[in-house]
Amino acid sequence: MTRPGVSRRRLIGACAAGLGIAGAAGSTWPARAAEGGPPDPLDLAGTVFEAFRRHRLVAIGEYHGLQEHHDALVTLLTDPRFPELADDVVIEFGNSLHQDVADRFVLALQPVQNAELRRVWRDNTNSPLATWDEPAYENFFRVLRAANWRLPAGRRIRLLLADPPIDWANATTPGQVTSLRNQRDAFAASLVEREVLSKGRRALICYGASHVLHQAAGQPPPGGVVSLIEQQTGQRAFSLIALTPLAGDPGGTFGRLAHYPPGIVIPAAGTWLGPVNSGDVLSPVIAPGPSGQPANINCGVPLGSVIDGGLYLGQASDLTMSRPDPAIYLDQAYWAELQRRNILQGGVSDLNALRQEQSARFTPQAVPPSLLCS
Repeated sequence: MTRPGVSRRRLIGACAAGLGIAGAAGSTWPARAAEGGPPDPLDLAGTVFEAFRRHRLVAIGEYHGLQEHHDALVTLLTDPRFPELADDVVIEFGNSLHQDVADRFVLALQPVQNAELRRVWRDNTNSPLATWDEPAYENFFRVLRAANWRLPAGRRIRLLLADPPIDWANATTPGQVTSLRNQRDAFAASLVEREVLSKGRRALICYGASHVLHQAAGQPPPGGVVSLIEQQTGQRAFSLIALTPLAGDPGGTFGRLAHYPPGIVIPAAGTWLGPVNSGDVLSPVIAPGPSGQPANINCGVPLGSVIDGGLYLGQASDLTMSRPDPAIYLDQAYWAELQRRNILQGGVSDLNALRQEQSARFTPQAVPPSLLCS
């Protein structure tokens, strides 16, 4: 899709050299670097727009279901500057088998029945462990459609569904499901290369935080979407994650963040955040340690080696969760299908919990003492 407009042409012309530099040398941050000072924190929209001037891919990693994260995304998607800098939005919570539905609803602004639209996120390879029935995810589709409504057809943002194309209606064996589920990140990386990079486009990537990490020096690749793209194409993404506290705030990271206003992105390079121990912030990644006991391999890895910035959304007591309406699961046909899928997935989900009202309060993840870094 060609994006006409003076600002777009001027941006491409002015930044052609910068894109090459960014791809080879990593990210740069728009700030007081020219003055010799540390980078300035920016809000999410300001950070993303500046990053797109130097990168063709910007990734934002979420804590799944966090309402404040999605509130911040709404401000970004509806900002009138966004269509001038991005062509596509790539999401984890959409089955690529239904790309035509997403194109009709979000891009062509055509009417789509609710039952058909819901299949886009419900028919995912992790169902029923993830149903994406939280209101924030449906809202994402509707917000992007609303943002496109004010734009001419040639300038609208395309929503790319990056979950592998599982056809649940014809999935009858565990092997059929597992083979596709195990391809989630590889499929998404190939999709971005084919639909975005090879076409000279720019994309915002919205995935879980673990999927958008860079590979740290001396560490095995995290195997997420961003690291695979970078390995396969040499195109470096600009990666942010939503900073969410672990129980007890190991390392005191969130005590330091309390001085910032919510919605601010703190750069990892040139600030105190970069040297923070990743294991004090990220969910543990477990592997056998030197003694053979389980160990958290994030311990000792500087946070700045795996992300370019952290989106601060508030302290634990300020954060809330988007929760599904339990009445959704009183639909007998849907409930029976979730039970069938759960069997194919090895019975990993406690489906009865879906019919329980869940607290909207955020609860920090508790980390076993043996996996703590600080």
